[in-house]
Amino acid sequence: MTQPAPSRPQPNNRPNSRSGPRSLAVFLLCCLAAAPLLAQSLPTEDDVKAVYLFNFSRFVRYPAADPPTAKTFDICLIGHDDIGPLLQSDVQSENVNGQPVRILQLPRAADARACAIAYMGSSEASRIDKDLAALDGSNVLTVSDVPHFTDRGGMIQFVLQNNRVRFAVNLSPAEHAHLALSSELLKVALTVNHPPSTEAP
Repeated sequence: MTQPAPSRPQPNNRPNSRSGPRSLAVFLLCCLAAAPLLAQSLPTEDDVKAVYLFNFSRFVRYPAADPPTAKTFDICLIGHDDIGPLLQSDVQSENVNGQPVRILQLPRAADARACAIAYMGSSEASRIDKDLAALDGSNVLTVSDVPHFTDRGGMIQFVLQNNRVRFAVNLSPAEHAHLALSSELLKVALTVNHPPSTEAP
C-alpha cells in the first residue's frame, strides 16, 4: 500500500525546541493522519511508519538523568523489519535535544533498555509479551504494528484504517515508564487509552 509523500525530516543540527521544529512536527503528524494510501508510485506504508517513528521523538518527555548519561538518541529496531534502511535515510544529521540520532538493529529486546525508542515489527509478533517484559522498568518508548500491541502493554501501535496509517496510544505503560506524551501527539492519535483514575470515589 502507498501513501502521498510526507515531508522527510530535514537535517537540523540545533537542539529540539518548542517553536519551529515542534510546530513542523505537529503539521507533519496531522498530514500523515489525514493522507490515504493511494498510488503505487507513492511512498509505502513502511515509509510512512518510518517518518512517524522518528517524529514521535519530538513529542515525548523523558525523565531527566542527573548527570546526563546518554550521548546519542537511539531508536532501536528489534528483530527484522523493512523500516531500518528508511529510517537511516531519514535521520541523517538529525538530532533530538542536541543528541545525534542513531538507528540500531538489535536481536533482542533486552538489548534495548538504554534506547529512547524501541520498535518491534511483525517478526516479533510471537515474542511481544517477552519483549515488553524485557523492557519493563526502563524508560523506553515502545512502538509496534503488531495487532493488539497496546492491549498487551505497549505504548504506541500503528493501525491501518481506511487505507491510512494511524496510531493508537496506551498511556498506562508510558506513565509506568515515567514518559510524558505531548497533548499535541494525543490529539492526532486514533485512540488514546487513559490510565484508570486513582481518585477516591
